[in-house]
Amino acid sequence: MYHKTDDGIKAHLNLAVLAYWIVSVTKYRLKLKEYPNIRWDEIMRIAQAQVVVTAEMDTEDGSKVAVRQSTEAENELAVIYSLLEINANPIGKVKSVVPLKPPQKKPPTENQGFT
Repeated sequence: MYHKTDDGIKAHLNLAVLAYWIVSVTKYRLKLKEYPNIRWDEIMRIAQAQVVVTAEMDTEDGSKVAVRQSTEAENELAVIYSLLEINANPIGKVKSVVPLKPPQKKPPTENQGFT
């Protein structure tokens, strides 16, 4: 990898260490719970079945309503969540409303209103 700045190098290194920590701790905790030894790519394959879905719609007044939630975890993923003591639906159902933006007023020009 090529990075232009030292900060970019540090950020890349920190993310790599964080990713390694997540993989190591996950596999270790599953091993402690006597879950069969499983490769990380297999865990990720199982986890790909759960996705976050967002439904958006416009209202009559021009606002936008969005509802976001995750799908239910399939059996094998639910078992992994349970062993890791992780909530299988961490975001629940989130509703957000984006109000209609009021029209922006233009600043008056010098000759505005005079002909």
